[in-house]
Amino acid sequence: MRTAPGGATAEKKPSSIERIQRLERLERERLEEKEHKEERRRQIIAGVKPSGGRHDVVDRIERVTKYPMALLGIAWLVIAIVVVTTDLNGSASIALVGALFLLWVILLVEYLVRLVITPDRRGYLKRRWAEPATVVVPPLQGWHLVGIEKMSLLLREGELRVEVILKHHSLFRVLIAATATLFLGAWLVLLFEENAPGSNIHSYPSALWWAIVTVTTVGYGDRYPVTEGGRTVATILMLLGIGLIGVLTATVASVFVKEHTDASKEEFKKGHADLGQQLSVISDRLADVERRLGATPAEVAAVDAAADAEPAANGPGGPDPGASAR
Repeated sequence: MRTAPGGATAEKKPSSIERIQRLERLERERLEEKEHKEERRRQIIAGVKPSGGRHDVVDRIERVTKYPMALLGIAWLVIAIVVVTTDLNGSASIALVGALFLLWVILLVEYLVRLVITPDRRGYLKRRWAEPATVVVPPLQGWHLVGIEKMSLLLREGELRVEVILKHHSLFRVLIAATATLFLGAWLVLLFEENAPGSNIHSYPSALWWAIVTVTTVGYGDRYPVTEGGRTVATILMLLGIGLIGVLTATVASVFVKEHTDASKEEFKKGHADLGQQLSVISDRLADVERRLGATPAEVAAVDAAADAEPAANGPGGPDPGASAR
């Protein structure tokens, strides 16, 4: 407390250094909490992989078969492309389709064998939830080369990132509004254009295609309204399209800017800690100066004696802080 000239007491306000220290401490606590949440989330997603016994047998089977299975997935893709892109008849077509089915059966059997051998099927499926996709879509067998558990973690990370983006500034609601605008605009323009003379929009798919190219401001030109009502709907869609595209772009950009800002704060975290220590030392020295400026000669002598006695108690060391302040 300080005594005002009139005798009233005024509460001591925190100094600039104290305010900076408090802000630095709050920022450091926020970054530490964020790191803790990220690490806990990754542990929850990844789970704990058991080892020993049949777990090691399953791991050995996967190490031995991952390259052959990846090659089978590539072979399945090549055969599927041949079947789809060429006009085969008779025995050749039957043989290729049979080869596709045989390769798929091999991939399924290998997966089921590992699933039967593992003693913890629930945990196995939880850690490798993306693996059934490699059986349904054989070309994805290449994920085994990276590691199914790692791919499952990466996919879940991507899912969480998309979720964060959709929740950022209510982007999900904006997307719903954009989708509703597309379908409603397509329906309205079809009402005006379906039976109009000279119209080229006669079905809902055509109207929806026109609405998409209009809202996105592409203006492909193969479909266009010829009635006054259709052109009114087109004007509204064009104006809404500019706003919706701008909102989507700005929201996604703000997400990446926020991530970049957080990453920069992580890099400067150590520097903040060093700055806090230096500010603490400066604050102590300023407090010592303030005490000396308002102290009596006897109090100054007592402070000097205490400063001189501290190095003697701690043994030979660095220079006397009190001497540097005098």
